[in-house]
Amino acid sequence: MTVLKRIEADPIASAVLPAFEAILGKLGAAGFYRNFIRVLKDQMPIDRLYFIEGTAGAEPLIAETEADKPAVPGSTYITQFLPTDPLQTAIMMVCDPAVVVRLQVTPRDIVVPRYRAMLERAGVIERVSFVQNYNKAWRCLTVVRRAPSGAFSDPELEWLGGFFRLATPLIDRHRVLVGEVVENRADRVAELEGRFARSFPTLTPRERQICARAAIGVSIEGAALDLGIGTSSVLTYRKRAYRRLGVTSAYELARLVMR
Repeated sequence: MTVLKRIEADPIASAVLPAFEAILGKLGAAGFYRNFIRVLKDQMPIDRLYFIEGTAGAEPLIAETEADKPAVPGSTYITQFLPTDPLQTAIMMVCDPAVVVRLQVTPRDIVVPRYRAMLERAGVIERVSFVQNYNKAWRCLTVVRRAPSGAFSDPELEWLGGFFRLATPLIDRHRVLVGEVVENRADRVAELEGRFARSFPTLTPRERQICARAAIGVSIEGAALDLGIGTSSVLTYRKRAYRRLGVTSAYELARLVMR
């Protein structure tokens, strides 16, 4: 039976933080995606894994399947299978970037006979996807279990949801660092200012502006130029904000806003 759940408000377990730090340590490195897979598979049995963005014809950024079971090409999935896949319902629920949806399906929930047969032949018993809208495109982490691995437990699902919410922004950052995409800093800053406003309403508007820029690595001088204020004012606002938030560095600030 298909199960859909909004998880954006669920607390993130502290057990997710070591995995987040392991991903963070490989930002910009050649082995970032392999490390992403390893961190997940070290935590629990995972037989297939995909991270895909729903742009036209997109191939998965990350894909891992059994050696004898080649992955379905992303363009094939999007054009032939997605329109009738339960995942389409989840995608339609995530117009707001702040919303994350978890979808659980079994092969019998798939109405396309060819696709359902592929999953059944591979021994798939459960597929779990975490979906979010970002920059006008959906992105999705899908993990799959075959019969020998058993179904996902509730603690595993909670861990995966927290990991998705923390690690997905790191994928975005990695792609910028290695030149896969050009970062639109204005959009990123606006998104982070909104996160600070929702999560930490005691911050003043100026403190939110300073924190958003600090979280993505903008220098004190750069923030001053952006906002048309002096560097001493940036330092004052940043000091006040850090004290309110209980952090002491931009690294801690970035971790905080990604939770």
